[in-house]
Amino acid sequence: MTASTIRVGGGLGYWGDDTSAPGRLIREGNIDYLVMDFLAEVTMSVLRKQMERDPNAGYAADILPILRDGLRDAVERGVTIICNAGGMNPSGCARRVRELAQELGVGDRVRVAAIGGDDLMPGIDELVAQGIDFRNTETGEAFSAVRERLASANAYIGAEPVVEALRLGANVVIAGRVADPSLTLGALRHAFGWKNDEWDLLAAGTVAGHLVECGAHVTGGNHQAGWADVPDMADIGFPIVEVDERGRIELSKTPGSGGIVDVSTAVEQLLYEIGDPRAYLTPDVAADWTTLTVRQLGPDLVEIDGATGRAAPPTLKVSASYPEGYSTSSLWLYSAPDAVARARKAQDVLERRIARLGVTLEEVRWDLIGMGAVHERRTPRTFTGEPSEVVLRFAARARDKADLQRAVVELSTVFHGPPGKTTLSPGRSRVSSVMSYWPTLVPRELVHPTVELLEEGPST
Repeated sequence: MTASTIRVGGGLGYWGDDTSAPGRLIREGNIDYLVMDFLAEVTMSVLRKQMERDPNAGYAADILPILRDGLRDAVERGVTIICNAGGMNPSGCARRVRELAQELGVGDRVRVAAIGGDDLMPGIDELVAQGIDFRNTETGEAFSAVRERLASANAYIGAEPVVEALRLGANVVIAGRVADPSLTLGALRHAFGWKNDEWDLLAAGTVAGHLVECGAHVTGGNHQAGWADVPDMADIGFPIVEVDERGRIELSKTPGSGGIVDVSTAVEQLLYEIGDPRAYLTPDVAADWTTLTVRQLGPDLVEIDGATGRAAPPTLKVSASYPEGYSTSSLWLYSAPDAVARARKAQDVLERRIARLGVTLEEVRWDLIGMGAVHERRTPRTFTGEPSEVVLRFAARARDKADLQRAVVELSTVFHGPPGKTTLSPGRSRVSSVMSYWPTLVPRELVHPTVELLEEGPST
């Protein structure tokens, strides 16, 4: 590629991903930017619950060990870090990153920006009063069904505040619910000066961001077409996109690592969670996947080119959540002759004992794992042999926590049933609150992203 290229490493695909991968990309990937995507749809509700318990929480705590490993090296190599680890509390997360930079001795060389404005909860009543109905886009249900129980509501914002944070001189950007590919697009827009209405270039940057947003999924992890042939999955590399100013992309991975980059891994990731390939809707652009060309350039090197785009939709996606009762589950392994019959007998015993409690359980599932439980509703009895071991699984939901706790106590009586079992979940089953997902939309002009630059180091 020409000298006018930017290399972006995708260091994280989700909160809980390999925390050693980002530092390795910084040290070995020869990258200009490191992007990390921490947030799935339900992650924000988890972070909201954490913040309710502790106002200083509410962000993806993995960012701290990741930066403890890699921040000093990023500063030395001139690598800018962009992530959405801020979750529900980007300012609080940014402050902790500033403290960590001081602790590591690079505080005077680290400028941290916090991006907010995606949290709609403080103004949700005002938005409703303006006529925004927040109807569920999947079911059509009215917002009134969950309004009083609403726990979180975050709009997916785009690359613009990332561009602004970089313009202000930040070399660590901590965002809230910035959309996954917009992290990378923000870096490319800043580096190349792409304008916010150059749709084909924005589409190319979105393609680049989508390729790296799931981490090692595009380098052979979770590879459907050829998982058995992926080399050294235990040392799988993370993706790098090298992008030129006209939007041509070369996809590779951490040098010397395991995994694979080929046309099939690239196409699998390109098609992941995009909906209509003719119009992949993001806060920045409606990108057309059908104009892309994908070809192998060499070992672990793939070219993606030809992106086109149109104006972004007038609305932004909103990920909202609300509490919907409680759930629990238990697992017992039956490993003995007649394992299936023992497990079914245990199920009968427990069903009858729970029934006599008189509790209200809204949803109950019993599964024999190992006997086609996952597929049984479509293809009953997919397993026809007689295994020597089988797992009995119980799962239930209830509105009333006390009802579910009483049922959990009764589960211990499985030890009065057939022998040959091992409890796979130690102790009594945990009763947890259930947060349900409410997808909806908001007019983009009603969402106002913010950029806060924390204490700056000395100017250079």
